[in-house]
Amino acid sequence: MKRRNLIKEAGCSWIEAENRVHKFHVGDTSHPQAQEIFKELDQLVSKIKEIGYVPDTDFVLHDVEEEQKEKYLFQHSEKIAVAFGLISTSRPKPVRIFKNMLVCGDCHTAMKFISTATGR
Repeated sequence: MKRRNLIKEAGCSWIEAENRVHKFHVGDTSHPQAQEIFKELDQLVSKIKEIGYVPDTDFVLHDVEEEQKEKYLFQHSEKIAVAFGLISTSRPKPVRIFKNMLVCGDCHTAMKFISTATGR
């Protein structure tokens, strides 16, 4: 890739709410509602852990402590996007997240638990 001057596209997730597209990257805090989004995400993490979700830190490629790996998992763009979707759309409406690449296994599992916990 270096030889050909190719650059890997950053992973991102987006969601449409109120006829606007909201785009998120890993650890993204640039959204005007970032505080609310991360508050919702913290509550989601607690809820899904209560019903059996166990973070799969094998999907974190950084060489850091286990606790830090878990924090990295909850900064994935799709988790940020789903938290935004839950606070930005009405209850019966489904939350649809779009990605520019594959979803990691942990995010896939977390989304199933979030769906169960929220009924959406």
